[in-house]
Amino acid sequence: KTDWELYISQLAAEITREQSPQRLLAAREKLYELLINCIPADVIIKTLALELTKNLDESLKHEVIEWAAFYEHRIAMGSKEIFHLEAFIAKYMAIYKRYLNEMFA
Repeated sequence: KTDWELYISQLAAEITREQSPQRLLAAREKLYELLINCIPADVIIKTLALELTKNLDESLKHEVIEWAAFYEHRIAMGSKEIFHLEAFIAKYMAIYKRYLNEMFA
């Protein structure tokens, strides 16, 4: 794996471990770092989605991939890639948090 792929793997692990506003802010910093280093936003979202679904429960994979495609389309259509990348991470956090709450409720 390349450095940026490892960086995305680390990001995926962090947002799966903790879903909070602080973690989202830290994720934004990582996203900026990737974009500054010329990693295209569509590559970031595809790689992140793959990393997130690796160890994810089967019941969630479809929904996460669906949202990744939604935000990837938004990236292709507009500007401000960071907003769409961050929105995808926030959406993932919400999905995963809901799953954890349902599992332990």
